[in-house]
Amino acid sequence: MMFARLLGILMLVASTSPELGGLSSAGTEAPPIDRVVALSKGRSIALHCAGQGTFTVLLEPGDGGHRAHMAPLFEALSERYRVCDYDRRNIGLSSSAPTPRKATDLQADLFDAMAAANVEGPYILFGSSMGGLLVRSYATSPEVAGFVTSNQPGTSSEWVKLAYPLMTSDQRQADAAWMAGANNERIDVNDVSRTIDRAGPPRVPYVIMISTERFQCKAAEICGRLYGAFAAASRRTAKAGRNGTLRIFAGDHDLYVSNLTDVIAAIDKVALAAARNR
Repeated sequence: MMFARLLGILMLVASTSPELGGLSSAGTEAPPIDRVVALSKGRSIALHCAGQGTFTVLLEPGDGGHRAHMAPLFEALSERYRVCDYDRRNIGLSSSAPTPRKATDLQADLFDAMAAANVEGPYILFGSSMGGLLVRSYATSPEVAGFVTSNQPGTSSEWVKLAYPLMTSDQRQADAAWMAGANNERIDVNDVSRTIDRAGPPRVPYVIMISTERFQCKAAEICGRLYGAFAAASRRTAKAGRNGTLRIFAGDHDLYVSNLTDVIAAIDKVALAAARNR
């Protein structure tokens, strides 16, 4: 309820206050984009953008997800932001990429595509599940003004420290293989995690969103003490930066589906803080 009230307030204020340009729809309409963008070295990215605003919101789906997965969130955000979703390489209409995928390559694909399509920052990032982990690694870019994650896994170091002591040998082996690249997109989670660890605490405003144990247990088999480790990793991430917040919701693993209003409110919260920092 608090997030719903906050959303209503932000929408009202955004329409009347020049301070919140990132939430405002004033200005010249930017042309929509829905095409495959050609990049250097034979790369290409299927990119979809609409709306306008001081901030551009970039959407990162989970492992194996493509741009259409967040269509309702895209449509809602495009009413007051410039918003973009895209297919990572090896997904959808984007070109192929060598695997396992590394953090620097993933980040280069995204920001090179934005530059090639003339979609300027500052950017606010939203990532779900593994997409949340990618968002944390992208947040080191000077063009990123803030980010929101939804049920993102912990980094390798966080998970090994907090969760591995609670796992069986088989569980640890399967999890280690997933982190090394045995996931849908063959992403090297260990490499992404090292990028996050090296960067240190985020300097931009951000919100970490997670679901309650009942929903995480049902969707990802993160239950009991293991859920405690997951929550502890998320809490640690939220407390690491001076401008971080943790929010826990009774909602599905894909909070952008079950808790759409809450996700939008979290993005608005970050945009408001980022606007004040400009």
